[in-house]
Amino acid sequence: MAEIAPPQIAVLSASLGSDSNSRSLCWHACEFAKERGIEAEFINLQDHRVLPYFEEGSEGIEEISAKLDTAAAIIVSFPLYNYNMNASLKALIEHCGNCFEDKVVGIMTAAGGQSSYMSVMSIVQSLMCDYRSWIIPRYVYAAGGDFEQKDKPSQEVRQRIEQLVEVAYRTAWQHKMPLPQ
Repeated sequence: MAEIAPPQIAVLSASLGSDSNSRSLCWHACEFAKERGIEAEFINLQDHRVLPYFEEGSEGIEEISAKLDTAAAIIVSFPLYNYNMNASLKALIEHCGNCFEDKVVGIMTAAGGQSSYMSVMSIVQSLMCDYRSWIIPRYVYAAGGDFEQKDKPSQEVRQRIEQLVEVAYRTAWQHKMPLPQ
């Protein structure tokens, strides 16, 4: 039997803000993955121009698609605006939704307050129903008070991020394993 390569994780920051709490969640996820010897590719939408699907002028879609295609698991991080994902993540899913097909997907989000924690369900439903993604049921939700200082999530949030990375990696491994003959 051929040896199976360890799964790669793509960590996607959908925030366009310069002082993004959701991007700091990604940084911690990538740092933790590297400490554990897990290959993690950071994808920052701020480095690309992703417009709604019907508008011309997007740049970097092919590069993002290639990175998402090679990943066995994708961890998506985004800010919550008005109880929903931000427009840049929605546009990316419109362009690259097929890259999420049959992938293990974890979710991290940052919001201003505690009351919008169920707002991630719109992206969960979209990825699960439209693209048959395998959604990790435990997600990371961080409110403004969950950050000790700029770019530093609290210890509790960091532990939840680490659990998410571990579950994404283990589940991606299991997902890659062939069935016994």
